[in-house]
Amino acid sequence: MSTVNNTVSNALATLAPQTSTTGSSTFASDLQGSVNRALQIASLPMQALQADQTTISGKTSELSTLGGLFNSLQTALQGISGSGSSTVQAAVGNSSIVTANVTGSALPGTYSVDVLAPGSTSSAESSATGITDPTTQSLSSSSSFTLTVGTSTYTITPSTNSLNALAAAINNSGAPAQAVVINLGSPEAPSYQLALQSTALGGVALQLNDGTKNLLTSLTTGTDGSYTVNGQPPGGITTDSSTVTIAPGLNVSLEAVGTTNVTVTSNLNSVSSELSAFVTAYNAAFTELQKNVGTNGGTLVGDSAVFSMQQALQQMISYTGSGGSITSLAQLGVEFTQQGTLTFDSTAVAGLSQTQINDALTFLGDPNNGGFLQFANNTLNGITDPTTGVVATETQTLNNQNQNDQTQITNDQSQLALLQTNLQNQMAQANALITQLQNQNTLLQGLFQYSTSNNPNAQSAG
Repeated sequence: MSTVNNTVSNALATLAPQTSTTGSSTFASDLQGSVNRALQIASLPMQALQADQTTISGKTSELSTLGGLFNSLQTALQGISGSGSSTVQAAVGNSSIVTANVTGSALPGTYSVDVLAPGSTSSAESSATGITDPTTQSLSSSSSFTLTVGTSTYTITPSTNSLNALAAAINNSGAPAQAVVINLGSPEAPSYQLALQSTALGGVALQLNDGTKNLLTSLTTGTDGSYTVNGQPPGGITTDSSTVTIAPGLNVSLEAVGTTNVTVTSNLNSVSSELSAFVTAYNAAFTELQKNVGTNGGTLVGDSAVFSMQQALQQMISYTGSGGSITSLAQLGVEFTQQGTLTFDSTAVAGLSQTQINDALTFLGDPNNGGFLQFANNTLNGITDPTTGVVATETQTLNNQNQNDQTQITNDQSQLALLQTNLQNQMAQANALITQLQNQNTLLQGLFQYSTSNNPNAQSAG
């Protein structure tokens, strides 16, 4: 915009006195001054438009700053929802029987798990002799092998003809089996073999064939696992996986025969951290917004966008839930200061009972499924939406106004240039006429002085 703002100055700077082309009267500089003053007056509307563009630039810049802060606030808000998977935890009475892992939003409660059989995997092993170096020797000279796991077969193609490469190719094949290279000999006389184990429980067949013969000997035949949840079903649930889902979002791994409880409880540790980040983002947006309020405010003082943003913040923090023991952010430690910013007291969350924690999670909800988070997210969308949000629409309005100003400035520049040309021509003619009159006056004065100097009876001229 600096180029546009210098348009008038650059135009007027070219209007220096032109006495060499418009005449040499003693009034030449005065005439040129009149031209400059006329152009200065004619340029006032254009200067006002340029000043308006400067104002628009400041508003657009401040809107961009506020938009970024409100986007950060919305991201922090959504982060509270993102911590949802960490709001529950599982505790196991006897971890030697089962271990537990929360993978989603498991419901708080106690689950009794009776492991009837932890199950086992099948294993097989090669019996080749003379393999003392697994980096250069293998079970067979074949370059391709057929691996059988259960009822499925897989083509195995090692990168080199070595036992290490064969094991790596099996592990990279996608087959549900794990291959390792083991030493069954002494350190002085090593004897390396290929050991294979199924990843699934049960009697899984394992075999490796080089095209002419089988290379593995079965060691153990696995068994299925079996368990009950809360005593059901009486005969147990059979599984070929050591990790089973006993409730939505709750997995347990079967370790040994026995019965133990798995207790799922809610906690707000991660929510507490995210609420703190939310308060920080809120205060940053609020503080910047306050710079555009009052008689000494910034470029957006009086702008409707500021009012909309203030209203959004107030509505968001004033949200009240319905039902349950937690119905406001204040009960979670988020409160106003006298300055209008927020503070967060983490002890408020830490002191909640299990029932209050559950109610707090209900109060918070999710950006897409009710509660404070959905209300707040929708409220902020009215500010941050890239198409219909306050920042986007206000910025577009300012850009349109700036473009209209620029169009008018371009038209005014053309008119100013035409006015300059016309005035220069008129003043050149006037200057030439004055010069002619002054020359004639000088000639007449000379003639008069000559005539009186040759007539002793005449009075002196002048």
